[in-house]
Amino acid sequence: MLREALARAGVLAFVFASLVPFPIPSAPNDVHPIAVAGAFATAVADLPGRAPERVREVARAEVVLGVQATPVAIAQMEPVATPEPTGEPAPAATPAPVVATLRPLPDPPTSGIVIASWYGPGFYGNRTACGQVYTPEIIGVAHRTLRCGTMLVLEYRGRTMTVPVIDRGPYIAGRTLDLSNATRLAMGCPDLCTLSMRIAP
Repeated sequence: MLREALARAGVLAFVFASLVPFPIPSAPNDVHPIAVAGAFATAVADLPGRAPERVREVARAEVVLGVQATPVAIAQMEPVATPEPTGEPAPAATPAPVVATLRPLPDPPTSGIVIASWYGPGFYGNRTACGQVYTPEIIGVAHRTLRCGTMLVLEYRGRTMTVPVIDRGPYIAGRTLDLSNATRLAMGCPDLCTLSMRIAP
């Protein structure tokens, strides 16, 4: 008797499950029937002799025919905060600049037989270390340590000239004086010349 009651309950549950439409979950992009379709389906279900399956077919037919439902808002994922702050990328290591260090030049002599060079075209129009504007006509020499304005007596192949120190230089080992262009021409020196130098009394 208990077995028969359970069998009847199972059959009733099966029939109920077959006849009652269950909502099918839909993806966010699916099109849903609008409220008119729901009202139409309810009216059709109330008519005698209509099966619930037919109601589902009518609702599906509206979806197929292209009746659009109210658009459904799609939730967007929010970024998740990381527990540790992200460090900034380390800059690429740049090699330290190589600085060429030259050995300091020894102090040039202040008298005696010395080697002199001359300087000109690239320096015209610039100010000398002693404050004059350097021109092709200026008379004077450059020396690395003697004070500006110091008067020097120069002798070369029988020519003697007294000239002031007007600039600093030369910065080449072995050379003591840089002659201005006018001084070089007056003394008759080539690009390099060996001359006698002394400080004027």
